Parts: sequence; C-alpha cells; structure tokens
Amino acid sequence: MSNMNRRMFLKSSALMAGLSGVKISRANSLMSSTQPIVIDLFMRGGMDGLNLVPPFSGPNRTEYEILRPDLQVPLTGSNQILDLGEAFGFHPAATGFRDLYLSGDLAIIHGTGLPKPLVTRSHFDATKVTELGTPSSTLTADGWLTRHLQSSPQVTGAEVIPVLVSSGSKPASLQEYFNALTVDQVSDYHPNPGRYEDQHVAAISGMYAGSTSMDQAVHGAMDTLQILHQLDLDNYQPGGGAVYPNTSFGDQLQLIAQLIKEDLNINVATAELGGWDTHNGQGDGGGGFYADRVADLSNAVTAMWQDLNATGLGQQVTIVIHSEFGRRAKQNGEGNSGTDHGSGNVMLVIGGRVNGGQMYGQFAGLNNQQLFEGEDVSPEVDYRQVLATIVKEVLGNPHIDQVFPGYTGHQSMNFVSSDLIFKSGFD
Repeated sequence: MSNMNRRMFLKSSALMAGLSGVKISRANSLMSSTQPIVIDLFMRGGMDGLNLVPPFSGPNRTEYEILRPDLQVPLTGSNQILDLGEAFGFHPAATGFRDLYLSGDLAIIHGTGLPKPLVTRSHFDATKVTELGTPSSTLTADGWLTRHLQSSPQVTGAEVIPVLVSSGSKPASLQEYFNALTVDQVSDYHPNPGRYEDQHVAAISGMYAGSTSMDQAVHGAMDTLQILHQLDLDNYQPGGGAVYPNTSFGDQLQLIAQLIKEDLNINVATAELGGWDTHNGQGDGGGGFYADRVADLSNAVTAMWQDLNATGLGQQVTIVIHSEFGRRAKQNGEGNSGTDHGSGNVMLVIGGRVNGGQMYGQFAGLNNQQLFEGEDVSPEVDYRQVLATIVKEVLGNPHIDQVFPGYTGHQSMNFVSSDLIFKSGFD
C-alpha cells in the first residue's frame, strides 16, 4: 500500500466539510496518534440475536427447541452450533466470531435493549432512540456519538479526519456533527464522475476561488476528492493475512481499516449492515438467508480486526455491534420460517482492551414466565450501560451524563476492567 501524502491533508482547513460551510481545525503535528477509536457497527432491521448466540445446553436449550422447532440452530449435522465451552454457542456461519471469542478478543453481552418501560417494536422509533442515545425521546437534537465527540478530552480538535462514515449516509448517532467524511466507495466520491470529471472539478474550484467559509469548504471538498482518489483499493494489502469478503459490507470495513491505518486521527467510524428484518424466509436448520447475513457480518468484522490488530492498532480500536431490537423467541409458521419484532438482544464488543472470551449481561430465560411480555428475550441490560462502559473505560470520556442525558446510576459492565463479574443467568 502506498501511503497517502498526509501533509496534503494538513493543508486543507475544510477537509470533510463538503459543502456544509463547516471548517475542520488543522492538525498541529505529524506525530502518530494514540487516541482510542470506536467503530460502531449497526445491524439495521432487528438482528435475531437468539440465533446468532443460541443456547447450547441446559433448560434454555430445551425451551429454545420448543419455540423454534424449524428455525433452531441444531446441535448436530452440517450446520451445527459452534461450541464455545459455555451454555451458549455461535451460529455456524459465525466462525470468525467464534475464533475471536476463544482468543479473548470478543465479549458477548446478553439481554441488552431499551429499558423495559420504553420498549418499542417499531423499526423507526427503536432505531432513532438507540442511535440518539435517548430512549425516552426521538426528538433529541444530536446523537450519542456527537455528544461523545463534543465532550471527550481525548478529542482535541486537531484531528485530520475525526469521523469516518463508511456508508451512503450519516447515522442518527452522529446527528448535528458536521465534520464527518461520509463515503461508501472512494471511486464514487466525485461531484460529477465521468469523462469530464477533471474539468468539472476545475470549474467548481474556479467558482469558489475566494476566501469565504463556503469557498474554503469547497476547497476542502476538492482536496478530499483528490486525496481519496490516491487510494489504491484494488491493490491494498491487508495486514495479518486478513481476507475481506467480496461484499458491500466487506468493502465498507476495508475502507475503515485503510483510512485508520493512514494515521488521520480518526476517533469514530461507523458502518451498517441491513437485511435483518426476517419475518419469513429466515432459513431453517441454521441455513438460508440469515446464515448468509451472519457470514457476511462475521467474515467482514473478523477481517477488519485482523487487519488492524496486525498493524499494531489493536489496543486503540474497539468495535461494537448492535441492533435496534431482537426478534420474538417463537418462530413464525413451519418451514422456511421467520421471527417478528422483539426486544432483548445480544451486543458484541471486540478490541484489544476488551476482556473477551466471556459472557456478560443477564439472560433471563426462555420459558413463558421469563420472556418479556411472554414473547421476547427480556431486555435486562440497558444498552446504554454497554455503550457507557466503552465511552468511559475505553474511550477515556468521563462525561457519560452528557453523552447519555437522562441515564443515571451507571455501573461498569466489567468487560474492560480486570475485575470480571460473571452475572447470573447462563445456567
């Protein structure tokens, strides 16, 4: 990989601002950054966490097989559950996650979700409040990542690219944050690509040749354009023997890894994977459409982690994987069945500072009395507790009251500190 000319980035006073008129501060030095980085991966559509991390043994396995006679991940056969040596295992398509768990880099947090009084099974509302970080309101002006960036002592304002959004649009978690580079494919990052693209860039630059905020923003956008086009993604060589899947999500995560490795002071990166709204056609017996989704997720994330960790960035990077809600515990129909919207779910956290190879949270159980409203995996852990643990203990931001307004009584989830507390509920 040929490195970008980092000095070219530093010349731009409006990098990433696009046409928003918002300027980014210039970096003050060329020293390598050691700032912590969070990569927030959102599974849009309501990921079925109960089949991603299904029960392996005990009474929960018995109830699981009753609730999902066709949809269950089997204990034997070609699609058998991946054994973790625990009461839960991984879906057979999640071999990468299994390996990360066994190597101690991945933690599973059970029973997460919106606080019970605020549970909603609406995609729009659940996604909105989850990304805003305010379960009681969809009208909050800014997102939780925005508030983290604005309050963190680790974010100096001298970053070249503080935020990278590797998708087509910025998530609500970054609402009201304007200094974000939003790009899903470098080749498409152009105001008018084609035969006369160079002429178009020259014409736009000529139109904004002054010194106003708008002029500087356009100059920054044009600088960004030229710099991004220096990236040679086709010949990029990931570290650690990582192989990214040939999928859109794989491309998104490869772009995140490549730009992080360019030492541009990225604090936050986001991407999303959709297709989890599996009311039907989910795939019985551990196979089908859902298995393909899980494979894409697991393979892409594992490749990104191997790539970054092999480059010595493992201690800086933390990856969090979550969704707006889980699915109902009971399957729909018979044969090629699916699941309706639920509430409680799993979250995955990966990183060099994560005490992985452990299960955290609390799984209430799968009998009718243990299910939330008799239908869902119970959300026993406020999802903000997981994110707040990352914000405070990994990202070094003590201001969780500002990041999650209205969230009080925070207690560490203990997947960062050495004092591991294994909560009950996994027998």
